[in-house]
Amino acid sequence: MTLKKAYRSMLITSILMMLAIIFYALDVTRMNLTWGFAGFTLASLLSIASIVLSMNTIKHERDVKKSGFIHNHRFEILDWFSFLSLSLMIIFALFSFVLLPSDVEQNSMYPTLQPKDRILIYHFNYEPSRHDVVVIRVTKQEYPLVLNSMFSEYDSQGNLTKIHDEIYFVKRIMAIPGDEISFQATNDQFRILVNGEIIFTPDGEQYLVKHNQKVIMENDLNNGILKSGLYMTFGDNPNGFTYTDPDTQQEVEIPGSFDSRSFGAVKYNDIVGKVIFKIWPFGGVR
Repeated sequence: MTLKKAYRSMLITSILMMLAIIFYALDVTRMNLTWGFAGFTLASLLSIASIVLSMNTIKHERDVKKSGFIHNHRFEILDWFSFLSLSLMIIFALFSFVLLPSDVEQNSMYPTLQPKDRILIYHFNYEPSRHDVVVIRVTKQEYPLVLNSMFSEYDSQGNLTKIHDEIYFVKRIMAIPGDEISFQATNDQFRILVNGEIIFTPDGEQYLVKHNQKVIMENDLNNGILKSGLYMTFGDNPNGFTYTDPDTQQEVEIPGSFDSRSFGAVKYNDIVGKVIFKIWPFGGVR
């Protein structure tokens, strides 16, 4: 590394650190990625350390013992160390403020998203919109109707290993604040209408609710209008499905999505980002 490269790396490091501070101060994301901020801070310290060490080595080159592998390759080592630390800063900054990869674990968005799908979430100053596929932060305090079992983690033997303070759902926004929501009786259930129109999944399935679910949804309405700051979110698998397990050749019943029909509307601050792409399998999200 030359002195010119060292100063350039220091400039890039300073710019990245200032941008991170500005983004943090402006609160551009509703995600709470503590590990991302910690990783960015560590990478920043490593970058500064490598640059300072490079400058010191360049200025005192004549005083350094001119033998050994480290001495002969010191500039290449410091150059790579600086490059890697800067790369980590950029990666952690992207994860913390703009884009975040994640996994799908449930069948609630089937067939749009399936378990083990790898998705990309956009969360920089994200504003929820109708029909967006979004990630929702769920806590027991904010959503008491969410089952306690959903916050629990078990090992392969069925033993409880951890209870989470918060979990994340992937759903689709079907109603936004100010929408008129009504219900149309059909047999012993009700269809959901938003602004006078029956809502469907992208594959044309209707969302049906039972009487108790209708009551839950009505609690978030004011004279039939969805209250300010609240969003109705549903899964693309509204009513469940059955498939044949290829290993056992037995039919497995998958329940319908657990969504706003069961735990109510979602608060604005809990919609942390939008699913914009599938990394694996590769493709877009409709």
